[in-house]
Amino acid sequence: MMRLRSVIRFRLAALSLFPIFLLPALLAGCAELPTVKEVRPGTPLEKAPVLDAAKARDAINAYRETKGLKPLAVNAQLNQAAQIQAEDLAKRDLLDHDGSDGSTPSDRVKRTGYVAGLTGENIAAGQKTWEEVLQGWKDSPPHNRNLLLPDATEMGIAVAFDRETHFRSFWALVLAAPLTAENKSNWE
Repeated sequence: MMRLRSVIRFRLAALSLFPIFLLPALLAGCAELPTVKEVRPGTPLEKAPVLDAAKARDAINAYRETKGLKPLAVNAQLNQAAQIQAEDLAKRDLLDHDGSDGSTPSDRVKRTGYVAGLTGENIAAGQKTWEEVLQGWKDSPPHNRNLLLPDATEMGIAVAFDRETHFRSFWALVLAAPLTAENKSNWE
C-alpha cells in the first residue's frame, strides 16, 4: 500500500509539472503561426467569381428590411467607383480603403461625377461567392454598420479577379446618398 501511495504522489507531482515543461514547446510553435494573409481556406479560386449587382442589391435590401431600413438602388456611378477600388486592390494584392493614388472612398465616388452627401465602403478579398462576402460583412461589426447605414439610398458593387495574387478575388461595395439640402448641413 505504501508503494502505491508513493507512485500516485509521484504521478500527481509529475502531472502538475507537465504544463511547465510543455510551455516552452508551445511558445516555440507560436513563432511559426501563419499570419492572416498566409491562410486561404479550401481550394484556391481558379476563375473569376460571378457577381450579379441586382442579386447583391436584393440580398442587401432583404437584410436591411429585417432591420427596418429603406432599400438601396444600384447606381452606375457607384458601380464604377467600386470597380475602380476592386481593381486597385487586385493590382496591389492587399486590402486598404485608401487607393494606390491616396484616394479615399469619397474621392473615388466624386471622380465618377456622383455628388455624395454620404459615402461608405466595404471591401473583402479571397471569397469565392457573393454570399460568402455578404456573410462576412454581416459578421463584422464595422462592415455591418455600413450595410445598415440608415441614410444610404444607393449602392455600387464590383469584384476584380487576378489569379497571380494571393487573394485572387477582391470585392468592393460603395454605399451612398446624393447630396441634398438635408444632408448638406452634415458637411458644413
